[in-house]
Amino acid sequence: MAFAISPTWAKKAVAFPSQCDAEANRADKNASPRTALAPLPTTTACKPASIASPDGRSRVEVAYKKVEIEPDYFILQAYLRVTTPNRGTHEAALPEGFQNIDLLWSPDSRAFFVNGGNGGGYWGFWVYVYLADDPTEPRDITEAAQRDMLKEFPPCRAAYPNGKDATGCKEGSRDIDVVTCMKAEADPKYSPEYNMTGIHWVNASTILVMAEVPCSSSYGGIMCQVMGYELEVPTGQILKRLDARELKLQWQKSMAWDFRIPDPPLYCF
Repeated sequence: MAFAISPTWAKKAVAFPSQCDAEANRADKNASPRTALAPLPTTTACKPASIASPDGRSRVEVAYKKVEIEPDYFILQAYLRVTTPNRGTHEAALPEGFQNIDLLWSPDSRAFFVNGGNGGGYWGFWVYVYLADDPTEPRDITEAAQRDMLKEFPPCRAAYPNGKDATGCKEGSRDIDVVTCMKAEADPKYSPEYNMTGIHWVNASTILVMAEVPCSSSYGGIMCQVMGYELEVPTGQILKRLDARELKLQWQKSMAWDFRIPDPPLYCF
């Protein structure tokens, strides 16, 4: 069936709203749900849909339920019904978020990933994997990629250029406690919560994920830095790393937007 919106990240995915305003006359039909400040789409945008697996034997049904999020304020919240030959039909919640969802089945029809987000226009993007025969618990497989991004673009070394300090390294330019920052980086449980987005299935058990330092000046000289990771499903093990140029060259065809290679990072030491 035809869908009204286009994918945000994964070009071959099917896209649908994660939320709509339950009161049609309160929403702006031209607004985008990409940021926290934009009104939700109208009720008519949240239509039930069915997304068949590549082999045609399984499917994901997108459904909506009315949820009260504030007194007398209701939204339509998307959820999934996953049907497979082996396990029948199970309901599955989407991870917390309000941005549009991209959903893409694996080529062997045994899993699918979803992209979404719960942040602003530059941060809070996530990707989760669902195993078709056990879909009730979405899997975040990006922990290793998050840790690798810390090593590749260490935030404790980032410069903060400004009008008074072109290098961004003088005392007062860097609003950061380096000692505290380095302790956090050294903590194996620490996650920087960088943006993580699924682009495509490399094969039946590997997805290509784009990892990005949010494009916010609060990250100083590492803002907008990007790496690509081929991650094993469901372990999240890094099978291959790609820098921004390699990601552009090899995977632009699978991206739903024109990916721009960021400028080099800026460091103080």
